[in-house]
Amino acid sequence: MAPLLIADGKIQIVAQTANSVAYAVENDSNTGLAKDSPFVLKGGTVWYKGKQALGPGKDIDESHESIKKEATIYKTLGQHDRILKCFGPEVDVLNGQDSIPKAWALRLERSPLDSLRDNIIDTYNNPPSQLIRLQLAHQFSEGVAHLHHMGIIWGDLSTRNAFLFDNWQLKLGDFADSDHMNAYPSDWYGCEDRYCPPGSNNPQMHDVGTMNRELFALGSAIYEITEWKLPYGSDTEVVDGDVAKQLVNGK
Repeated sequence: MAPLLIADGKIQIVAQTANSVAYAVENDSNTGLAKDSPFVLKGGTVWYKGKQALGPGKDIDESHESIKKEATIYKTLGQHDRILKCFGPEVDVLNGQDSIPKAWALRLERSPLDSLRDNIIDTYNNPPSQLIRLQLAHQFSEGVAHLHHMGIIWGDLSTRNAFLFDNWQLKLGDFADSDHMNAYPSDWYGCEDRYCPPGSNNPQMHDVGTMNRELFALGSAIYEITEWKLPYGSDTEVVDGDVAKQLVNGK
């Protein structure tokens, strides 16, 4: 059974991973229902009216640093047609914490049509036209080119982190694992296994050069979009964060 705040439509879990949760709250909507909010809040746990609404999550100090870092990446990227709009971090003195204001969430525009990966999986047997798929691949590449032009390594490059809007418009987001090119770790690359070059039993630490890995991941994304199927694996996938989201939502 879903928690009461979710069952009553006050909170909606949009996405969840081991390190963060994206959710909407009713006080951001005109209808009093979280599902109608034009924003999502991304943080280490769900905060509602100054309280951890669904129990403790990521340590608040760790979450504060992660949110501020990702906000800096969005600021570096600026306004761009292929990047989610970021409205900055939400900062407040939180209930049960010390008196120092902390960043508890990052406010982002909300995609009305979920992630590109979700759409590919859901419509695998009935894909959009080849022209639309090529346009989506081009938009995805435009976004990655902008990141690189601004000196940013995405790191978690994936169609999971590309979001659909009306008229097949695409925007990239989720830059928690991103960093400036001169600061990105040389011994780690955080994308999913299916986007990693072959040749290692520990693909995230397979040393082939950071930009080479980013470009290999981009090629994998282009393949996924144009063929409308997941590369190097099953045509379906079960992600821990998706399971957690379904459980919290009472499904």
